[in-house]
Amino acid sequence: MAKSLLIVSALFLAVVASVIAAPAPKKQMSFNLCKKNDPNLDKCLKTSLQAVIPELGEGVPRLRIPAIEPFELPSLEIDHGKGSSKSVSIDLKLKDVKINGLTSMIIDSLKIDVDNYKLNGKIGFSKPLEITGQYTVNGKVLILPITGNGACTLVLNDPVLEVKEVTGTPFQKNGKTFVQIKKMDLRLASVKKLNVKLENLFNGNKQLGDNMNSILNENWEVLLEELQPAFEEAIAAIAQDIVNKALQKTAYTDIFPL
Repeated sequence: MAKSLLIVSALFLAVVASVIAAPAPKKQMSFNLCKKNDPNLDKCLKTSLQAVIPELGEGVPRLRIPAIEPFELPSLEIDHGKGSSKSVSIDLKLKDVKINGLTSMIIDSLKIDVDNYKLNGKIGFSKPLEITGQYTVNGKVLILPITGNGACTLVLNDPVLEVKEVTGTPFQKNGKTFVQIKKMDLRLASVKKLNVKLENLFNGNKQLGDNMNSILNENWEVLLEELQPAFEEAIAAIAQDIVNKALQKTAYTDIFPL
């Protein structure tokens, strides 16, 4: 499964897992079940999920949802960007990844089609998302080469995630209807600013490293344009896998009772 590297990654995963899998009736949290025939189902679900999000910080082991504050991944990587930028071409790998700020997510909008097993929405964050880890990078930025390995900090300010479409297929188990996610289309709708700090660039040459970090921060939009498609593709795949594991434990008919 393709993987990518950056803050956006884990936030996609945590958001989708929260939206789809958190409302398990046996989980002791403040989630209020929403009736399938409620004329204000979208509003009910949005309100209920928003109340649950802070409680997901430690994870939901029964649903295989990992802790999201901080959210940890063993590795993320991107092999040359798939974006349209002609100015950036890098191989970027991270390991021992930690992301902070995911419990600050705010559900801006949410729409669910219960009968057709579809969901879409938009999610923002009240705090910056900060990712830390150990990186390795090789490639070019503008016309300049970039190489290095060491500690990194990346901060995504005011990101907005669009869940364009999540589509599931129903199946029967133990006399109940369960759902498996077949399609997950995620997009990073907007970002106010991306801050980048890569330590030990160019074998520890401080002058070259400081200059490259300045270039990366001054040209963050170009950098994000190059990396974004790979981020979205990788996180959709990772999120789909984890959400499906969670949904194996929770009947769809229990999530939305009549």
